[in-house]
Amino acid sequence: MISVKKIAELAKVSPSTVSNVIHGRFGKMKAETLERVRRALKENNYVSNMNGRTLGRHGSKIIAVVMDYLPRDKLNIAQDPFFGGIIGALEQEVRTAGYFMMLYISAGVEESLRMAASWNVEGLIATGCNAENCRQFIAGAGAFNIPIVFIDAYYEGGPSFYNVGLQDRLGGFMMAGYLARMGHRRIAFLADAREPVGVDYERREGCKEALEKHGAPFSAEDYVYISNLPDERRRILKDFIKRRLRRYSALFFASDYLAADSLCLFQDKGVRVPQDVSAAGFDDNIFARHARPQLTTIKQDISQKAFFAVRLLIARMRKEPISDSRIMLPVSLVIRRSVRDLRG
Repeated sequence: MISVKKIAELAKVSPSTVSNVIHGRFGKMKAETLERVRRALKENNYVSNMNGRTLGRHGSKIIAVVMDYLPRDKLNIAQDPFFGGIIGALEQEVRTAGYFMMLYISAGVEESLRMAASWNVEGLIATGCNAENCRQFIAGAGAFNIPIVFIDAYYEGGPSFYNVGLQDRLGGFMMAGYLARMGHRRIAFLADAREPVGVDYERREGCKEALEKHGAPFSAEDYVYISNLPDERRRILKDFIKRRLRRYSALFFASDYLAADSLCLFQDKGVRVPQDVSAAGFDDNIFARHARPQLTTIKQDISQKAFFAVRLLIARMRKEPISDSRIMLPVSLVIRRSVRDLRG
């Protein structure tokens, strides 16, 4: 790796001037000098020594993205399309803002906070958190003086809770309302948590409210747990097809990934979508477009979620005034071919 001294020789400046540029200390520097050093750094693909930077007085320039993802011993988080998408979008926004992103897959809050403190991160973005995780993160981050912003969290905490999420309940309401208008009256909601919390809970409640508005029943048995573990999910779905599928004309999955994965099993078992049962998802990601038939779904914009999360965090890091600490991004209905019209 090229050294600071060599960069200084190429730019015809002192090593301390190069160091000042690397660490963002160029307030009194001539514009021509700054541009010459930046050009030399870029042309020679200079990568700074992060161990040295984290020990400096001017900040590490690191934003940590923590994914509190408990079953990491059984699942590869990179295979989850939502988390893969949000990681990519966050990295782009963090880089654009002039920071470095550190990704940390955590099995616990205490572990995550120890990591953040040891690397002297300037801010932290957490996703995959339930309410208790949020409470612990806020308390711990406050003790370490680390600003934190959540993504897709639901927590009734105080003013220290900053979150960027979706209108999840409205999305559930919109989808179930559409299904009801298409003539469906027996609709199941399927998700991978035994007891829905957070986004799954909000989406299910929106579904329930819409069906009640249309005079369609929704009872506890209409929530179907299908597991986040592929083998267990297939076993549950096989039993569902055999024993319960005939009760429903439409299935509303909590995510496109779960919907598309289930449609593959349905095809293997001779269940036709939408002829035998209609299916809908949530997210409008690549799985919705690659499924056959393509999925009717609720669209969210992951890039907007990353944009607002990073901007909100940087505002906290800079102690700037914040008008809205809980941002709820809009959703929209996307109609494709997986829902059958039963109106005759």
